Amino acid sequence: MKLLYSTTAYPPSTGGAQMLHHMTAQSLKGRHKIQVVSHWEENRTDWLLGTTIRAPKSEHDYIVDGINVHRLGLTAKEKISLLPWLPLYYPLMPVALPRIAHCIYNHILPYAEKADLIHNMRIGREGISYASLKAARDLNIPFVLTPVHHPRWVGWRYKAYNDIYRQADAVIALTPTEKKTLVQLGVSAERIHVTGTGPVVASTAFSDSFLNKHFISGPFVLFLGQHYDYKGYRQVLESTKLVWKKFPDVNFVFVGPAVKDSEKVFKLFKDPRIKRLGKVSLQDKTDALAACTLLCVPSLQESFGSVYTEAWQFEKPVIGGNIPAISDVIKEGIDGYLVDQEANMIASRIIDLLNHPTQAKAMGKAGKIKVENQYSWERLAATIEQVYLSLV
Repeated sequence: MKLLYSTTAYPPSTGGAQMLHHMTAQSLKGRHKIQVVSHWEENRTDWLLGTTIRAPKSEHDYIVDGINVHRLGLTAKEKISLLPWLPLYYPLMPVALPRIAHCIYNHILPYAEKADLIHNMRIGREGISYASLKAARDLNIPFVLTPVHHPRWVGWRYKAYNDIYRQADAVIALTPTEKKTLVQLGVSAERIHVTGTGPVVASTAFSDSFLNKHFISGPFVLFLGQHYDYKGYRQVLESTKLVWKKFPDVNFVFVGPAVKDSEKVFKLFKDPRIKRLGKVSLQDKTDALAACTLLCVPSLQESFGSVYTEAWQFEKPVIGGNIPAISDVIKEGIDGYLVDQEANMIASRIIDLLNHPTQAKAMGKAGKIKVENQYSWERLAATIEQVYLSLV
């Protein structure tokens, strides 16, 4: 098949949704021809303006891990034409969205005309998803959507996305909880396929190299993710002093791109045992996972949480946010812990794992078995491929 993947951001941009799309493409590229169309190749959060008047000025083609990517670019004339619709986007989305999406549609159409199916990954605002759906309908080819839906996305601002969910020929959900939410939003249960997501790590890990490079000699807690407030990085920072009362030699390593004012938050927690690494390479991320004592990402807004499978790949116990989607992934007390986003509770679970290394090791092993049985990329890609074949 000839597959067109569309999304707001694609690697080298980092993030769970980006890597899910990319790893699926990599797993299928040997059997299908895949073309990606995206707005960005870097990490940004200006979802509406960054895909319209602040979009890249020119188009750009590149290849990442054997996948052909076309990064969109909008001309000055196109950006001027979009200006009147931006102030109306949120109050009058049914009017403004089609006008904005039409500009994106014109750029996607030449690639869609060569495709047998379009698979869109929902990241940010609706423009490229809406344009991808319209192109699929105009060309009479299937439209598949991975919404990575967060339960907090409710209300008028997300009405257009809910409509797109309902119109898709197939919807890829990552957990049973996400499927249940999508059904409640009006998506036909028969068109929802639950997959999950697997670990994105390098083929070889160098844990000793990581420890030496960052002068870490004792145990360390790893936070891995973009520094959105909902991820819980602030509460992990607040837990450090509580943990240090019991284990003063524990380091806390934070890996992931800064978001908005996150760097200001880190300046409030000055201690050599807190190490802020920012965005790192895949190899450095892999080394951090292999070297850490445990992973702690108490996020309260996820559709899955691929970082947990990445830690399990190296038999590490995990601490995740106590929300339905993550509880579909982490089995409390078996392969990790679920916590509220509160410093005392986070610290208590970290201390518990440090106090009971044999139990922590057993949790990590249980997680590794789960990854092998449920979340290998070969298994996940095969499931998605069957969805494609059933539609085409």
